[in-house]
Amino acid sequence: MTQHDDSRSSDSLARFLDGAGNEGPAVGLTLSPDLPDLGPDTRLRTISGTAATTTGTLYTTFARVWDFPDHFGRNRDAFDDCMRDLDTPDADGRTPTAIVTHITHAHRLLDEDDATFTWFADSIGFYRDHYRDAGRTFALILSTSRSRASAVLARWTAAGVPVADLGEH
Repeated sequence: MTQHDDSRSSDSLARFLDGAGNEGPAVGLTLSPDLPDLGPDTRLRTISGTAATTTGTLYTTFARVWDFPDHFGRNRDAFDDCMRDLDTPDADGRTPTAIVTHITHAHRLLDEDDATFTWFADSIGFYRDHYRDAGRTFALILSTSRSRASAVLARWTAAGVPVADLGEH
């Protein structure tokens, strides 16, 4: 990617995050496996879709990267509760203005569990609205290869979730 392309990608990502903090889509799709620095006020975690292909592995992976409490119940209600607590102050007392989960290999996310995928995809708007009402931004960024991007987009669209194109395809 050239410096101009990198700048354009950063601009589209900034516009996406601004929209996600308002009424825009909370899910974005990129072909880049790496994200630019989103700044100190953004809490970003990256997971691989290959590590979250089933309900159980989704819970395990999110619990690990987002540091869910030990009492996390490994069910949908407990997951929802933990996902709505991602803005707690960190050890330095900082509260993020944006919470972003970046999923690489997004074509593999819950590819062994369509029912959980539909629930998870539908939940993203719920999380976005929760954080927006608290003056924060919540977003999910999907990364996949060019050859798999249309399938990823189609799956999320079929689940009724709008997906922002982050500009590389």
